[in-house]
Amino acid sequence: MSNIYTVGGSVDGRTRAYVERTADQELLQLCLDGELVYLLTSRQMGKTSMMVQTVRRLNERSVRTVSTSLEQIGAAGVTPEQWYLGLLEEIEEQLGLDTEALAFWEGHSYLSYPQRFSSYLERVVLSETRGRVVVFIDEIDTTLSLGFSTDDFFAAIRRLYNLRAERPELRRLSFVLIGVATPDDLIADPNRTPFNVGRRVDLADFGPDEAKPLADGLPVPDPDRASAMKRVLH
Repeated sequence: MSNIYTVGGSVDGRTRAYVERTADQELLQLCLDGELVYLLTSRQMGKTSMMVQTVRRLNERSVRTVSTSLEQIGAAGVTPEQWYLGLLEEIEEQLGLDTEALAFWEGHSYLSYPQRFSSYLERVVLSETRGRVVVFIDEIDTTLSLGFSTDDFFAAIRRLYNLRAERPELRRLSFVLIGVATPDDLIADPNRTPFNVGRRVDLADFGPDEAKPLADGLPVPDPDRASAMKRVLH
């Protein structure tokens, strides 16, 4: 019997081992609608696997995507400039933009880091792309371990979302924030407006019907697979 399971890491959505939940369709539709989404729940719930699956399905619909993990940028010893610029360079590379993030960053040194981040998204990303762009940022809880505050970063994302009424072009750009943190964690300063925008997608555990495809890989006779899977879920 072939092993259909993935042990550790994200699950390829094209394999039988990927179990689609109601949240998959919800996340996909919210991305297609251009909503700001946060997928924040405990570890080992399938968040990254769902991101990989959703990115693939969006690309099939000609939606441009960026998928990055803040773990890749790092936390220990990282400066605010390295952090912001590292994120922008990921966006530049994955979207294949002509304007280099570093050149833009250095050319706008008179602006604050959050302003440079927002300006690059508005002036470069939206001008050099067509259609919808969805930026997935995984391991968002990494920001809680940084040696500097990222309140301004999340405030910048919130501002871009709130400006849609004045600048309709911003409706083409949306974010999906993924991690273990809660929305209240994202802007820690109690004197600032909390991160109170966007839509939350909740991940529930697999139900018996959802888990049925996983029974195909159990090394037991066919008649016993349903009861074996029931025991696994228990």
